[in-house]
Amino acid sequence: MPTRLEFSTPEGRISLPIDDVQFMAYDAGELAMHSTRDFVERMQSMGLGELAESYARFQAQNAVSLMELREAREDAEALLTRKEECDVIADRLMPRLEALRETVAQTQAGMRENMERLAALSAACDYALHQIPGYRPPVRGVC
Repeated sequence: MPTRLEFSTPEGRISLPIDDVQFMAYDAGELAMHSTRDFVERMQSMGLGELAESYARFQAQNAVSLMELREAREDAEALLTRKEECDVIADRLMPRLEALRETVAQTQAGMRENMERLAALSAACDYALHQIPGYRPPVRGVC
């Protein structure tokens, strides 16, 4: 069985194999950018699925909001090319845009909170690793 490290984090006290602690400290962010599914699966295997699933939900909601904003822009452009009155644009699009604005604001606030939790967990993992006498972080390629 791999050596485990037990330490305190903002998420509570956890015990993880050192390779999982290193993953969280150094590689989780990059994996999340490349594959949300792989990130969620890895975090679930570590017992941190709730945090990763929240991240995935916020990413998905953000993508949906972007699609809805594009649709609203296309609708506005179509209405303007038909020279319809401004009242029609306001009546049809403004409620959609207000709802989208609220959704985007809530999503951004949730994403910010989620990213702060992930960053704090990453920092706690890094700190815990550096408490091991003689520990050196894995060497990463320099761009």
